Amino acid sequence: MGCSSGIGFASRPGAVRGATRILLALVLAARAAHAAPSVLVAIGDRSPLGLPFSRFSEVALDDRGRAAFVGASAAVFARTGETLAHLVGAGDVVLGRTLAGVDGPALGGGDCLAFRALFVGGGAAIAERCGGSVGAVAQVGQPAPGGRSFAGFGSDVALGGGGWLAFSAVLDDGTTGVFVAAPDGSLGEVTRTGALSPAGGAFTSLRVIGVTGAGTVAFRGAVTSGPDGLFSWDGSALGRIAVVGDASPAGGAFTSVGLGTLNDAGVGAFRASISSGPRAGIFRAVVSGFPTLGTVALEGDATPLGGTFAAFPTSLAPWVNAGGDVAFRATLEGRGVPSAGVFVAAAAGPLGAVVAVGEPTEVGKLVRLREVALADDGSVLVRATLSDGAPGLVRVRAGRVDRFAVLGDANDLGRGFRFADVSVRESADTGVFLGLQEGLFVVDGPGRVRRVAALDHPGARGGKYAELDPPVAGGDRVVFGANLAGGRSAEVLFEAGRGGVRALVHGGERVGRTGRLVDLFGSSLDDLARASVAGSCVAFETSLTGVGGSSGIVALDGGPRIVARVGQHAPGGGAYREFGTPAVGGGCQVVFVARAGTSDTPSLFRAGAGGSRRLAAGGDETRTRVGGTFRSFEAPAAAGSRVAFHAVLGPGREGVFFARGGCRMAMAGTGESEPGGGRFTSFSAPTFAGRDVVFRASVVGGSAPSGIYRAMPGGACTQVPPPLATVVAVGMPATPASTFLGFGVPSGNRRGAVAFTADLTGAGPTDAVLVAE
Repeated sequence: MGCSSGIGFASRPGAVRGATRILLALVLAARAAHAAPSVLVAIGDRSPLGLPFSRFSEVALDDRGRAAFVGASAAVFARTGETLAHLVGAGDVVLGRTLAGVDGPALGGGDCLAFRALFVGGGAAIAERCGGSVGAVAQVGQPAPGGRSFAGFGSDVALGGGGWLAFSAVLDDGTTGVFVAAPDGSLGEVTRTGALSPAGGAFTSLRVIGVTGAGTVAFRGAVTSGPDGLFSWDGSALGRIAVVGDASPAGGAFTSVGLGTLNDAGVGAFRASISSGPRAGIFRAVVSGFPTLGTVALEGDATPLGGTFAAFPTSLAPWVNAGGDVAFRATLEGRGVPSAGVFVAAAAGPLGAVVAVGEPTEVGKLVRLREVALADDGSVLVRATLSDGAPGLVRVRAGRVDRFAVLGDANDLGRGFRFADVSVRESADTGVFLGLQEGLFVVDGPGRVRRVAALDHPGARGGKYAELDPPVAGGDRVVFGANLAGGRSAEVLFEAGRGGVRALVHGGERVGRTGRLVDLFGSSLDDLARASVAGSCVAFETSLTGVGGSSGIVALDGGPRIVARVGQHAPGGGAYREFGTPAVGGGCQVVFVARAGTSDTPSLFRAGAGGSRRLAAGGDETRTRVGGTFRSFEAPAAAGSRVAFHAVLGPGREGVFFARGGCRMAMAGTGESEPGGGRFTSFSAPTFAGRDVVFRASVVGGSAPSGIYRAMPGGACTQVPPPLATVVAVGMPATPASTFLGFGVPSGNRRGAVAFTADLTGAGPTDAVLVAE
């Protein structure tokens, strides 16, 4: 039998099992013993482009430990005649401190402007600028109405014409609240997370929609054990405006309620979906007194441009002006009609078209339309992309389209600014808007930041970078998509490696014998706008032409090839209808979420040279210890033959799952214990870090309301919960002057390191880039 050590384990099976358990515990403890996260770069640090950093995109981590991200420096701009100049922004001294950045610009009556200020060295404030002077409405560390103190502020700031100001804030106990400042400067509380909703349940997240001239505040609330929706506060009590389950003025009931805007008189506009159809629409609400609702436009309705409304983007809020007129952007369908347009529904009049994609204008044909702001005089500011690929703002007045603020326009802060987040009052001419000087950067240690690409700088094929998508990483490669202005291609997928930046594939490039790439990252299932990379393989979702399907998943491993496309037979039955953002595993196997057949419930698929199969079917049982049926999936993660994914299982139920071969295991589920003593309530999309599955999660009843966690799946296929470790949690110290308030979606590499963005000011996870080894 071979030599013996004399210890005698062979004759003591109980001792063998005990020693095995001890060894396993030591191995797992070693895997969990990672160093505390270190800050690589934070807002206020000087960008290689010159100004302090104000915000960051989600981060990608390669196997060499380099973190890649899109970083921006922010300022509020206005145009006077032909002059474009900033009013307040990164690098300015405000309230006795240097600004790291600003956001959330909101115009009030007269020449008053409210915004959130972020400071170099930490801290934040809600500030108001009137007549050139700036005052603080609320600051970090200040006591909050109702107890506790302000730890940070959201970017959702609203300023009413009567001098009332509403904002959201994070408190030092981790809760979030909505607050209002009266014209005399006194502060009041509207509500907080954990408080009871007037529709039942308790608030879990809050976002300000607007404030009237009389001080009525409207906000959107997500609710646990109750319906989400829009709510109001009249100075003494909370009320409901429109919540899920309420009767819709177009028939049926609301199934989802999105964001909106509110004017001084208490008239609002919002996007929602209804059970009748089912379909989505734009709705008008009067919030003063007993709320009344009306329908502005619905999917399937005829449009003034011909055809019908196809969709109202969930990320864009309709705008309502002082007269109650509502402006919105919509996609269209029908033979010979534009792909998208901007429309205005008068308070007492017909629906009219403002501008459409592809129609001739004074600035040429617009190729993209995004958010819209409608002034009281009927003039409109629209964020759009010009025919040469340059993004910016155009002004529409009496049917005429003029250039207002476009990438490349001269201003007092230099080049490389794109413009967005408009606020208007009396006229589009006096509107204010955010300018973002953006670049793609790589950092391989604290303070060692290198520029890879920057807006308005040379890109490829004769163009300049016009928009930069968040990067992805794998091996020693960083891959990112970009829109170009003035070149031979409008869109290009780039690789940044040891040899510099090179183009991988461009819009219009041939794929297969008859197909062409049309629009990179045109996914209708998610808005991630990114590729996936593993080894020599890159995969991405794209619009297609010439192949019998409108979109598909394309892989690059040499030349581009179609992995799956709309109309192609899907494993499990039916044909693919639409796709999400893919993930690449070993052997260029591509994993992706897609809708197929007649079902609206998506499924998870894997496809590659060896064929395709369905990994998890929408509507099927999970077949894990976290019971329930799959209702929806986020974009998956892949590493070698392993797949990790987050799925919603039903009302209030979610899970993070791991699949390998024919084995599927649950890593964590709603209601299960987390290392801090609480229970999980929700999850982000996971990533792989070495052998571990890493994810962000929200928690109830623990030592922190949220954190980033490692799950350590073993080699055996088991339904026993895997060991869990906390990477970082809300409330932990981030820097000597700040604590963590929240986190972005993590990114991992093959060595087991984890990178993520973090919230240090209450703005969301945009304040710092960190890595945990």
